[in-house]
Amino acid sequence: MAEDEKRARWHACYAQAETLAPEPLPFLAAHADWLPAGGRALDLACGRGGNALFLARRGLETWAWDYAESAVAGLRQRADALPLRVECRDVVAHPPEPESFDVIVVAHFLYRPLFPALAAASRSGGLLFYETWAGAYAGRGPQNPEYRLKPGELAGAFPALTLLELQEDVDRAAGVWRC
Repeated sequence: MAEDEKRARWHACYAQAETLAPEPLPFLAAHADWLPAGGRALDLACGRGGNALFLARRGLETWAWDYAESAVAGLRQRADALPLRVECRDVVAHPPEPESFDVIVVAHFLYRPLFPALAAASRSGGLLFYETWAGAYAGRGPQNPEYRLKPGELAGAFPALTLLELQEDVDRAAGVWRC
């Protein structure tokens, strides 16, 4: 798919998004007590930014990156006085720098070659939260199996990090690791 087509597809997706305030992943919110009181956080492929807003409201200096300008435009309007930097960024071409974040959150984005860069971007003692679509298509998420994890795949995605918790069900997988 050409770059312009890809951008147009994502723009259309977020342009039609609900106007309600975005919410964080339930998996992230359920583990809020694991988050540090301060530090740097990244919401990679942030979409409408529910995770970024959640992290920034908890006092983390937060970066929110997404490929779709229409996604980050709405988030910029919600960021106000929060410690939140919003950027339209191609995370595949420009992954995070090594040891640059205390918390990294990735939700509903899957590009397997980025796994090593995400692990490397985690600072010592940092947390990496990852949740995305898994298993066979069952009416939600992407239909293309390349954009869905295989059963058990997430458990081995970050071998250099310590897996703290993993949840897998019919159509999603979520995990949190410590660097």
